[in-house]
Amino acid sequence: MNRIILIDGENLNRAIRNLAGSVESPVPRDRLDGFNYKKLIDDVLGDKTKAQIFFFGARLRKYDFDEEILAQSTESIRLQAKLVNNLQKQGISFIKLGYLRAREGKPCQKCGHSKWNLTEKGVDVGLAVRMVTEAGPNTEIVLFSADTDLLPAVKTAVKLGSRVIFVGYEYQPALALSKVATITRLITAPIVKKYLNTEVVDDPSTSSGPDGK
Repeated sequence: MNRIILIDGENLNRAIRNLAGSVESPVPRDRLDGFNYKKLIDDVLGDKTKAQIFFFGARLRKYDFDEEILAQSTESIRLQAKLVNNLQKQGISFIKLGYLRAREGKPCQKCGHSKWNLTEKGVDVGLAVRMVTEAGPNTEIVLFSADTDLLPAVKTAVKLGSRVIFVGYEYQPALALSKVATITRLITAPIVKKYLNTEVVDDPSTSSGPDGK
């Protein structure tokens, strides 16, 4: 049976930051520099079965509505470039889907200033399509995400004959996904803390696949 690992990138990175710190006070994004995703995956799954690993993230662009959103979007591009480089060293393909949307928030009642926020759009849809496309009796799908919007895709993959391993987070187990998946694994804080700021070397054991972008 072939194994394919599908990772909702922003969902996983948010969980890593929360587990390394707390939901109320996650560790800064730069603490993920050099994070060893491959060892985390092996640790959680408990084996080193050969697999294609795909890490899904948004297409980025700069927004210049004001200096604040320009700085935010520029920093997002910088961090994504470092992330992609780190993933490539580990044999993990980064797949760009959807986009990062800039949304203007409500004006402050005191000063009238509106803060812009960046939100991913379309990544979960693209991941769901990939899951259903890959599904079949000879394919085991490992899903790293606690996004319940992926529930229909998981149900479809199981109906098509795939063995689905759902990987969630101890503070957000996503029971709806756990109920329909074949197996559930949870990422815990001690596991995450083992792989923060660790040295990563090129890992030839995992194929990056033909469609990394």
